[in-house]
Amino acid sequence: MDIEVTLKKWDITRKKLEILEEKLKKYKSAISKELNRKEVEKLSVGDYTVTRRRNTRTYITKDKVPEDIWNKYSTRCSYDVLFLSKRK
Repeated sequence: MDIEVTLKKWDITRKKLEILEEKLKKYKSAISKELNRKEVEKLSVGDYTVTRRRNTRTYITKDKVPEDIWNKYSTRCSYDVLFLSKRK
C-alpha cells in the first residue's frame, strides 16, 4: 500500500475518532450526572446496566526512582470509570 494513501486514511480515521470520542464524552457526562442525581453507582434501564467505580492511580513522571522518593513525591489521582453492558 502507498504510504501517502495510508497516511491520508490514518488522518481521516483519526478525525472521525475525535468526533466519536467527543460524542462518547457527552454521553458519559450525562450518565454520570444521572448517577449523581440519583445518588447511586449502578443503574439499570431497559436492556442496559451502567456501573460506576472509582479508580485510583499513583504516578510519578520519572520511570525509575528509589522507593523513598516514590513515596514522598508520587501523586494520587482518582477518577470515575463507567462500564456498560447489555442485559440478557
